[in-house]
Amino acid sequence: MHLIKSMMKRLFLVICVYLFAYSVFAQENEKNAELNLSVDVASGFVWRGVSLNSAPVVMPEIALTVGKLTIGAWASVPFTPGEYQELDIFASLQLTPSLSIGLADYFDSTPGWWSSPSYFNYKKEETSHTLDLLLIYDGEGSFPLKFTASTIIAGADLKTKDGERKRNFSSYFELGYGNTTRYGIDWEVFAGFVPMKSEYYGIDDAAFTNIGFGVTRYFEITPTYSLPLSLRMSVNPAYEAVYFTAAIGLF
Repeated sequence: MHLIKSMMKRLFLVICVYLFAYSVFAQENEKNAELNLSVDVASGFVWRGVSLNSAPVVMPEIALTVGKLTIGAWASVPFTPGEYQELDIFASLQLTPSLSIGLADYFDSTPGWWSSPSYFNYKKEETSHTLDLLLIYDGEGSFPLKFTASTIIAGADLKTKDGERKRNFSSYFELGYGNTTRYGIDWEVFAGFVPMKSEYYGIDDAAFTNIGFGVTRYFEITPTYSLPLSLRMSVNPAYEAVYFTAAIGLF
């Protein structure tokens, strides 16, 4: 009964947030609503310098943008059964043309031997959810600087203090710079930093965890459709690990 009440409260909160967002943004921007669907296939899943899956994965995404508000869902599903898989729900608000604030719920949906994690289990020491608050700057034009600031505010990010499991509020900062060459190839360099000890990121002290570069080239299939191929190489100095992944955007 307690679980049902908790679920109903959370569902009510989600509905209230949705209705508020709709009343603020949608009514004035109904004609500007845009639905985006995409599917990528990648050789592995490396996130912020941590290899979550070394097996090939398919990554579908759906996102609805109405005015300055975007809400959507994204997943990483492995080709190999039993490997790590993830389902994310996210929302972002465009504050300026280059600056946005967002909230992402990462859910580890990897099936176990006997059962899969419960999506509705939000208990601090049992949940497979992680709630991430993000501030993202994506510069354009003559100085295409990119910056991401992230702090885990709820969920499975915990630390042991005074014999108790408490929230750690692990943070991650990434600075990047990229542009497009005259041959139409997009490139970027980046460096990611975790400023504190974090079980979530698997480090014992402040450290750089994600340094590297990526390139993307678009291959024209038809006059209206191009297939992007992305290559990304990164180093995690804290793990003494190097990763190289490839991804193709099917649409």
